[in-house]
Parts: sequence; structure tokens; C-alpha cells
Amino acid sequence: MNPREQIGRSVRWRQGLGRTLRRAALVLLPLLLVACGGGGGGGGGGSGAADPAPALPVPPLSAECQAGSVARWAQDTAAQAGRNTELALLACPGHELKQLQWTQTAGPALNPLSARSQAITVDPQPGQLYRFELSFVDELGRSYREALPLEAKTAADAYSPLLRGEPSVWAGGKTSVRATHPQLDSPEWAGASLRWTQLDGPSVDLGDASAWRLLLTAPQVAQDSLVRLRATVTLSNGRQASGEFSLLVQALPSKLPTLQAFDSSNPASRVYPYLAQGPYAAALDDCIYNPRLGRSGPNNLCTLGRLPLLGQATAGAVPTVEQVMQRVLVSNDWMGEVFERFLREQDPQQDFRRMLASVTAIVIGGRVRPAFYWSGTGAIYLDAANLWLTPEQRDTVSETPDPRSNNGALLNYASPWRYVKNNSHAYSSLPREPRLTRSLAEVVYPLGSLLFHELTHAADFMPPRSHALLPTDKRVYEAGPARSLSQNLYEQLPFYSSEMQGLARVLSFGATPSAQQQAYTPSDIANFFSRDRVNDDYAYSVPDGESYSREDAAMLVEEALMQLRYGVLRDFAITNKLQDGALSADLIVNWGQRGRIGEVAIKPRVKLVLAEAMPWLSASLVDGLAAPQALRAGLSWGANLDQAALAAGQSRPLNAQQRYNEQEQTTRALRSR
Repeated sequence: MNPREQIGRSVRWRQGLGRTLRRAALVLLPLLLVACGGGGGGGGGGSGAADPAPALPVPPLSAECQAGSVARWAQDTAAQAGRNTELALLACPGHELKQLQWTQTAGPALNPLSARSQAITVDPQPGQLYRFELSFVDELGRSYREALPLEAKTAADAYSPLLRGEPSVWAGGKTSVRATHPQLDSPEWAGASLRWTQLDGPSVDLGDASAWRLLLTAPQVAQDSLVRLRATVTLSNGRQASGEFSLLVQALPSKLPTLQAFDSSNPASRVYPYLAQGPYAAALDDCIYNPRLGRSGPNNLCTLGRLPLLGQATAGAVPTVEQVMQRVLVSNDWMGEVFERFLREQDPQQDFRRMLASVTAIVIGGRVRPAFYWSGTGAIYLDAANLWLTPEQRDTVSETPDPRSNNGALLNYASPWRYVKNNSHAYSSLPREPRLTRSLAEVVYPLGSLLFHELTHAADFMPPRSHALLPTDKRVYEAGPARSLSQNLYEQLPFYSSEMQGLARVLSFGATPSAQQQAYTPSDIANFFSRDRVNDDYAYSVPDGESYSREDAAMLVEEALMQLRYGVLRDFAITNKLQDGALSADLIVNWGQRGRIGEVAIKPRVKLVLAEAMPWLSASLVDGLAAPQALRAGLSWGANLDQAALAAGQSRPLNAQQRYNEQEQTTRALRSR
């Protein structure tokens, strides 16, 4: 049985890069096998090193794995002070490396951010000698520890760019690298151009090699390999300077299933249990997000006996933050740290912890895009773009666009949405330059709306009423109740528009639009949608093989709870088609509403879903939803932001931040669903 095909998957994008060889500069050091019993990981928020064994003498520096070697490490001997340099541990063929931990033992403190992965990026300073201790475990559980020195003996050109990105990726994965500079927004850098080249490693398609953001797909490799990139900047006065970046491409594990659950169309990315010695760490590592999970043949997904729902483990009690964090996998420790803070500081009604009772795990990754829930594992998969607080954290989150970005390009209308509070954007989008920080409070709305949505999917498959009765010998998709809340919604209070459901196949699943669909005007779409009882056109998404939508219920809960808990309203409109580079002033509203969730015909649908997904809420809470407000037809999407000004007969122009918000959020919303 193919669980992924049987149960489908619910997805939602939210606030949703002349070749020269330079091998001499890379030093690769083999690390010899050391036989001993394998240890566990570190505790707390993360150190995952195993108990080390005494190391055998290290052989001379070599670029190749030697007999008996498990791994080798790579360092740029031409590291320059003040610029990024990468350190990487490469597995030798036939071996796998686990429970990695980089620990700095000498030199002024550096911040590698990804200290539990096979590669790290640091910015060494001049005149300093650094030392790292690297510990790891091989596939047989044997432990290793090595001391690795680092010294930047030369100073970088003051104009050399810094290159930022996650320094490791699995073969076939999509990633990004961005060039930046502390003075990038200064007049001296106005008109600067950039050119990417590849210096070494398996060939990579660089795409637009003149873009400051390089988007690329990692090559397929049979063993761990390094891809060396160079970015050369040319200033308007002709001066040139360059920077380099080493990307570790990790070979996929051996003995993969014939049909992977996470295949090349949507590959898994590297994550690890946030609590390395947590009670479910081994199950999380094996069963949630790795290339070995199959969708045919032997079923290696966890049963609920090995990895129960949070609600099973707590016997119906509200999960504590500590219990939640035992189920978290991350691609960098900071993601778990921010998520833990969010649960402690921004969940006063315990809504999120209660809803998390319906999941087995929470994955937070820098390459999870779009976010989704999958009942094959019972886990939610979150895009870390919703959690970063510092520009350094943001550097580790891929800028690869949502794979649905071009869906609907042939249609003749757009359906923008946004969250608003007090007649302004509920949250701000920040440009990459200048490199700004944001507070935890600034991620509440984008992360909160994402969690309400994805956790409704979890409750759809595993409603709270079912947790006490679930069999432990079944997997999530096998164990849930026969009838889901989405099925009940479909049968009792369905939506009507077959036209909108057909368009959802184009927008959500990439179907080729028919001539009739391409001919629909904004007025046609407004007519189809406004007479129905859904709050967003994403609600019409019905996967092949299913008769009803699961996005319908998730959209209802998302918008309702954003208003009821945060006082945040949602705008939805039908406009003319979005053109490349269009501004909010170019989108003219044909029809739209603020707070459509408050429509009389929609409220009963909200009550039905909340009764199943969030039974601790009073049914009367839905009665407090505000009546919707019509947006002004004929005015631009941007002009409709400040409804108070329009009601007073005024039209206030958007300020610079509002214009940026509008451009970023509108483009992202329209091109990722």
C-alpha cells in the first residue's frame, strides 16, 4: 500500500543561484575508524556529541579517504580574515556520520549557527588562532573526536563580498547562496554588478549567474563532495573583488527504497532531533523526514506504539513545552530555540500546545517549502522563514521559491490576500539589505497563522476525541477515525462552485488551464466566488483521488482564530492579473472583503470545524466574529489597505514600508499556491 498516495498531503505556503580548478587550497584530513561502543547525544537544546573514544594517530593530510577511514575534513587554507570560510566533514564511501557537534575550544567566540551539521560557516578575524573540537558517530555507533585548527593569515580585500547560505545540502536538494557586503546600501556600491563562477566540484547549473542571490539544485553525487563557488563584484569605478563559498553536497544514504516518500520532486532536507537525548530522538531520526522512508514495499513508517501522538503520551492533558520540544526536529539549533520561546511567551491560551497534541513531530527546516502536514508520519513540516530573528539566522534559510510559483501564470485574474490590523499590514516584511533583526513579537502573526492552518490538518486526521482510543500497532494514516472533520464539512455544509474547484487544480496542483479557464475575467471569478461560502480560493483544492477538500477546514480555522485571538483581519480580493514587477497600485479590485470569515453563511461552517479541531473553545466564540467589510471596487489593492481613511473620504498614500510589504507579501501570496 502506498500511504502517501492513499492519504495525500496537505500543503500551504506562508509568510511563503570559464571554470578553474583550485584543489590546492582545500585540505582534506582522513579520520580513522575507532572501534568502541556508540554513545548517545548531549542533552538540552542541543549538543549531540557522543562519548568519544581515544583517537588513533591521524595520518598525513590527504585529499582522499585512506584505508580504514570513515571521514575526511575540508578547510580552505587560504581563509581570509573578515570573510566567510567553511569547514566541512565528508563521509568516506560506505559510511554515514551522525550526532555531529562542532565545539569551539580556542579563539574569540565565533557563531557557526549550524554546529550540528557536517559543514559550518564562520568569519575568522585577523591575527587569531581558532580551534574546534569535532565529535561524531559512525553508522555502527562508534565515536570519534578530532581537534581542528583554523587561522586566517591574510586579510580580505575590503570590497570582497561575504557569501551567505547553509553550507551543506543533500544531493538533489535545492538551496541558495547570497552575496552581501556591509556597505552594500552605500552610494559607493550603487551600480555594482556581480558574477558567479564555479571553481571546483561536480558541475552545477548556476542559472542567473549575475544575480546577487544564487539559486541552485545540488548535483547528484555518489559520495560526499564539495562545490566551490566564487562571486566577483565589479564596482561602478571598475574595481573588482571576490569572495568564495564551499558547499558540501552530501550523498544520499545507501539502500534507498524504490519509491521514496520524499523523492526528487520534494526531497527531504537534513534535520536532526533538537533534543539529542530526548526519549523519542531515535524514532524522530528514523521515521519523520529522511530519504529512507518508503512509500511502497516494506513500510518503515513508525507505528503509534513507537512514536505516539503527543496527546497519547500526555493521556489527554495539555502538552507541556518540554514535552513538545521532545518532538522537534530542526536543521539548525536556533530554530528550536525560537520555537520554544514562542510556545513559552506567545501561547497564553495554550491553543498551540493543545493543537500539537494531534501530531507525532514538528519539523522546522531551512528548506521546507511549502509547509505541510502529512498523515503518513503524523508530523507538521514548517518553513523556518517564519521564525528567524537575526540576519545571521535568516542566512541559513534557503531563498528557493515555492515550487508552485508559476502555477496559474496563464490565468487572467489574481486573488491577493493579506492580514491587517488597525488598517495597516499586521506584520512587516524586511528587505535583505540592510541586514535587520526582528523581535519575537514580529513573528507571532506569520507563525501563528501557519500553525493554526497546519495543526487543523493534524486535527482533521487525528481529532482530540480519538487520542485515547488509538491502536498502538497502527500508523497514523491507518489509525484515524473513519470520518474526518473535512468529510463532515463537505457532506453537511459543502461549497458549490465547480468552476473554482477546477481553477484550484491549476493553482494548487499545476494542471494546465483550459481555454475557458484562461478566458475567465475578474468579474467572472468574483461572481463564482462571492456567492459561495468559503473564505479563500485555496479552500477549493481537492487532490486527485479525493472527493473533498482538506484545505477548506484549515482556511476556516486559520482566519477565524487570527481574528478571535489576535484581532487580525484578513483581506481577500479578486483583481486583474499580476504582471511581473507589478505594484499594489497596478492591481485593481473587482471585488473583495475584509474579514469574510464573519459572513452569515460561513459562520456555521466555522463552528462545525472548531467543534472537532478545537473542542475546548466555546461555540459562542464564533458569534464574536466581526461582520465583513466590503473593499472598494475600482480602487487599487494598495489603496484599499486603509479602510478608515476611505470611509472618511480620504486616500492616504502608502509609506515606504507599506509599499514594500505590499510588494513582497502580495507577490508571495499570489505565486505560491
